[in-house]
Amino acid sequence: LYMWVRNAGNSELWSSADRAVTWRQHFRWKESFGSPAFLNFGRNYEGARDGFVYTYSQDGASAYQPDDGILLARVPKGRITEQSAYEFFAGDGKWTRDLAQRKPVFRFPGHCERTDAVYHPGLKRYLLTVSYGHDGGWGIFDAPEPWGPWTTAFHTPEWDLGQTHGYRLPSKWVQGSSMYLVFSGRRGRGLHYDAFCVRRLRLMVE
Repeated sequence: LYMWVRNAGNSELWSSADRAVTWRQHFRWKESFGSPAFLNFGRNYEGARDGFVYTYSQDGASAYQPDDGILLARVPKGRITEQSAYEFFAGDGKWTRDLAQRKPVFRFPGHCERTDAVYHPGLKRYLLTVSYGHDGGWGIFDAPEPWGPWTTAFHTPEWDLGQTHGYRLPSKWVQGSSMYLVFSGRRGRGLHYDAFCVRRLRLMVE
């Protein structure tokens, strides 16, 4: 098991070889990658497009300050714990080991915060969720490739639940056109959302 740990300056990579009984720290990003999320392809990455594991993150050091864009990194599946093995999308189909040469795969200036991504095998599309802050603004975007180009599947500057954030689309809960959204949040509309919250959603393909 692998997880990105945020709220630690920049994020850190940890792994567990005993089903989450114990965890081992591997490295911390020194720049950007404040709130990364793996691109999910299903159990043990069984639906992966190639031999890489992909990670998205807002282009900033904090999970609490919106940034201008979303970054994409990749690493060979057998080298996830090696920081030196990571490559970063640099635009025009190019990848680089130099983080300073990174280019965003998604831009929404001043609005890119916590994100998540999943591959939908039925649609053969990549779904990216982007939180615009902690006030209930967020969107779902879809693309034919992990780096885009992205089109808007859903967008709202203010959701009906108040101050929510951290929108996730678990790959295990992708069932055809039906999916489930996991999120958290703060107090709003008389309720406290700082908890494990789930809503069902249905995809409409035109």
